[in-house]
Amino acid sequence: MQHNLTQYNKKKGFTLIELLVVVVLSGIVTSLAVLSMGSSGIEREMQEEAKRLHALIKLVREEAIIQAKEIAMEINKQEYLFLEYKDKKWIPLTSKIFHARSIKDALEFRVETETKEKLFTDKESDSLRLYFLSSGEQTPFQMRMSVKNNPHPYYQLTGSFNGKLKLEYINE
Repeated sequence: MQHNLTQYNKKKGFTLIELLVVVVLSGIVTSLAVLSMGSSGIEREMQEEAKRLHALIKLVREEAIIQAKEIAMEINKQEYLFLEYKDKKWIPLTSKIFHARSIKDALEFRVETETKEKLFTDKESDSLRLYFLSSGEQTPFQMRMSVKNNPHPYYQLTGSFNGKLKLEYINE
């Protein structure tokens, strides 16, 4: 009888080494999952801003066509806003969707058109306009958004003359 009781006690539970192996493996898997999920907070904000800009530009282009309006997007170092050509002057739009939006200090915008290239930094105060016409045409442009002092990775938003838009994430 003593012999059977000793065998039973040996089979009950896990050894300390088995438990340590399980804990180490679960820690490795968890850390890999966290690393694959996360980009830093500012990179996440850059992604959200790039997607927002892409959606806003698509929407403003459609608005210009449907409402038969001439609309411009003005970008400077602090903000971007939308303007409507009315009574022979450009007037800022103040709707819930097309209001002025601040550019976060940690982000850097570089905008190129056929005639101008502009990097919006703290030293500059002028602005650049992109036009969206009621005919469906728009100013061809290439806009890069990155974290200040870190050119890679970045988001690139490209708009062609005929209104096509393309948003790309570039990590070189």
